Parts: sequence; C-alpha cells; structure tokens
Amino acid sequence: MSSNLKKALMRRSAVLVAVALTIGSVVGLDAQTQGRTGKSFLWKVQSGPRVMYLAGSVHALSEDVYPLSPAFEQAFTASDTLLEEIDLEDAGLLSLAPMLLSKAMYQDGRTFDKVVSKETVDLVTAQLKGMPMAAELIRPMKPWMVMLMLSAMQVQQAGLNPNLGLDKYFFDKATEARKTVVGLETAESQIDRFDKMPEALQEQMLRSTLDEMNLQSKELASIVATWRRGDVATLERSLMPGLKKYPAAYQSLIVERNNNWMPQLEKCLARTTPCMVVVGAAHLVGPDGLLALLQRKGYRIEQQ
Repeated sequence: MSSNLKKALMRRSAVLVAVALTIGSVVGLDAQTQGRTGKSFLWKVQSGPRVMYLAGSVHALSEDVYPLSPAFEQAFTASDTLLEEIDLEDAGLLSLAPMLLSKAMYQDGRTFDKVVSKETVDLVTAQLKGMPMAAELIRPMKPWMVMLMLSAMQVQQAGLNPNLGLDKYFFDKATEARKTVVGLETAESQIDRFDKMPEALQEQMLRSTLDEMNLQSKELASIVATWRRGDVATLERSLMPGLKKYPAAYQSLIVERNNNWMPQLEKCLARTTPCMVVVGAAHLVGPDGLLALLQRKGYRIEQQ
C-alpha cells in the first residue's frame, strides 16, 4: 500500500470511528412526524435514593447546537464519573489508525472490486467522483470500511463535526474538571463488530447506505432537530425499521452491546454519587433499548 494511501486513511479514521455506530440513526427519518416535548434527550434513572443520568448522543453536531439545555449541564455537574461508549483518550488518530488499517484492509490479496458486485463498485465509484485516488483508496478496503467512509463523508458534507458531538463535548469537560472517565467498551471491539459480519451482509448494508445517501444529506438537520427536542417517540418510530432491516447487524450493533453495558450501568446505580452515561441515541430507543431494559429491571426513569 502506498504511503499516500496510508496517510489518507489515517486522516479519515478518527471520523469513521466517531460515526461508525450512528449509521442506523441517520436512516429513514420521517421529517413529517415531528413533535415537541420540551425535554432533552436525557433521563434521570433512580434506584431508591441512588441516581444515574443517561444521555442519548449524536456523535457529530454543529456549533449552533450549543449551548445545551440546562438539564444536560446540571446532570454533568451533579455527577463525578462520566461513562461513554469508549474512552476518547484511547481513540486518538495516532493510536487508532494502525489498528483500523489492519482490520479494515484485506491482507490476503483480495480486493474490494473482486469481493462485491460490479454494480456496487460502480455505485461507490460514482459517489466518489472527483476524489483524487478514489479507485486506489477503496481497492484494499473491506465493504464495511467503504460503508463507514461514505457515511462519514455525508456527515461532514452536512456541516456536522465529530469534534462537536455530545460525547466529545462532555469528555472534554470531564477531562478539564478531572472527573473519572470510563469506556463501556473499546474502539477495537466496536470495529470488530463490523469486521466479523459476513461479507454478504457488509455489501447489503453498503448498498443500503448508497441508496440513502441523498436522503440522508437532506434529513440530517431534521434528525438533529428531533434529538434537540427530546422527541423520543418520533426518533423511535423512525429508527426501528432501519435498525431492524438487517437482524444480524441489529443484534450485534445494538442488542448485544446494550446487554453488555447493563452491568456497568447497574454499578453506577449502586453508587452514592451519580454517574452520567453518554451513548448513541439509537441505544436508548425501542424494545431492546437501554431505557426499556432499565424499566424492566424496576428502575424509575424520568426524562429531563
């Protein structure tokens, strides 16, 4: 692989990881079914006198989202520990890029154009029209990496920035305030969930992303607006069909991870001092979401 290609991929890797697990949350949003709640995408979870705050994040936002509602800031101030999907200190470009490259690139002589259909190659090439080295860039990539790259490009083109995402915002505040930051999992484990998908499923999800690229670009602003209103009902109705379109991916990316996180959330609820938990908004909604799991365990939840 050329040094230029390596540098190009390394520049993209931080963005890819930031949006990797929010792809489902930008698919199929119906902009006509928006309501108003006067709430934030934030819940107070209680076990007797013990409290935890659970926030649904959009991992890439724009400057006009800030300042946040007072409820977010109050939850952060009341908490001495921040839990996020990953500890962002361990997900820097220099540490992450070599691992991402090793997993996202074929090491056995196969190439993207030989693994997927010609139609898929042509559709990807059309999306990358005008990008220097586009053919060389995607040639060694696995389909899931191409999918994430295209999604990251759409997020950037819509004016959204992972450095302004809710998780990054609170990570920076926690670091400055010297609060404890805990990752619920590692960046490598997130990437492994894509890498372990069968290639046929990877191509199906890539095609779905390609089909919805133009739609996504138009509706990203509506998604953020729905999130800002705390309109969980609209978000749930919109997300579930897209999330469940590929049951194996839904099971791996949402259900299994939510269940894996629950013991750590329950440890927070056993503490005398509140924790604040910030994870992708898609993890909160639906029958397998964290809100439903917590309610089934008997915890009280109240949207803030």
